[in-house]
Amino acid sequence: MKKTISYFSVLLMLAFFIQACTSSKMPVAGKNKSLTADFKDIKTYAWTSDIDNIPTDKVLIGPNGIFIFNNESGRKMIKDAIQYELSAKGYQMAETNPDMLLSFIVLEQPASLRTTNGYVTVSSGEKVRTEDNVSYTDVKPGTLIINIIKNNKNIWQGFVSGILSADGMNDQSKVRDAVSTVFKQFKYNNNK
Repeated sequence: MKKTISYFSVLLMLAFFIQACTSSKMPVAGKNKSLTADFKDIKTYAWTSDIDNIPTDKVLIGPNGIFIFNNESGRKMIKDAIQYELSAKGYQMAETNPDMLLSFIVLEQPASLRTTNGYVTVSSGEKVRTEDNVSYTDVKPGTLIINIIKNNKNIWQGFVSGILSADGMNDQSKVRDAVSTVFKQFKYNNNK
């Protein structure tokens, strides 16, 4: 009987250890959506005019003299992966008068991102967010943030942390995985 309890205790501790190790490696994803965002009439997109500019504030440079996260080839892979995801959802690239603009950034430093979790309706019928609807998520360097902008307002933002690393920034499969994880939270589809 004591051996059975001892084996059970060891197995239970091993299960907790494995769960703790795997949960710390899971990517963290989140999103924010404007309360007034309306995606019904959005069919086309374009990039913001500064999309190809590599951010220069707080940029980390590796020992080989290359930007760790915000480098030209990595940014191109992210753009290609975003275009793939949007195309799969039925959105088209537009040269002029797009319905929405896209931008993204890869964080070079750890940060805490503000996320919203719903809203409350006040007596006038207006939807508002209170501090009860706001939380903060700690993210790692390499966090990908994708923004969707309409009429000069950010109407949707998604992020993922824990997939892109300095070593994996030039790994196309990691970049695609990060972008795909963000777009799993984007529940809008133009394929009607």
